[in-house]
Amino acid sequence: MPSLFEITSEFERLYQLAIDEEIDEESFLGSLEMLNADLELKSEGYANVIQQLQMESEKAEELEKQFKHKKEVRQKRVAAMKDAIKQAMIAADLKEVNAGAFTIKLKKNGGLEPLVIDKPEEVPDNMKVIKYENDTKRIREFLAEHEVDWAHTEPRGSHIEIK
Repeated sequence: MPSLFEITSEFERLYQLAIDEEIDEESFLGSLEMLNADLELKSEGYANVIQQLQMESEKAEELEKQFKHKKEVRQKRVAAMKDAIKQAMIAADLKEVNAGAFTIKLKKNGGLEPLVIDKPEEVPDNMKVIKYENDTKRIREFLAEHEVDWAHTEPRGSHIEIK
């Protein structure tokens, strides 16, 4: 049986492998199989690594939300400043402004002209597109009583809960 130090070192290596983005999934799974600990020790080690990875994932999600908020605030401020310059140029009837190191031009947008449907109910049918979508609720109900080759349900999976 391996010593506690050896087991701890193995789980530290496992953690390092788990956070290494360069390691492919197959190599990582192979490393899991090579751990020498018995099931109880292995489970405790896994649980520790899982808990650490979950905490890091939650922190990354929190940081992602913060950066998303920063991005949105900055984008709104950029849009507001561009709109202020645009409105000033329109009011002054200017197409171009030399602003020190910058040249600011008022240009027409490219692409198709914006389309506004004022009365959707009056648009002729030959100018509409029909989109079909699977009604999964009805399909599940149907499959409860019938067997077909175009769909099936599968058993629910299982998951690990660590407390």
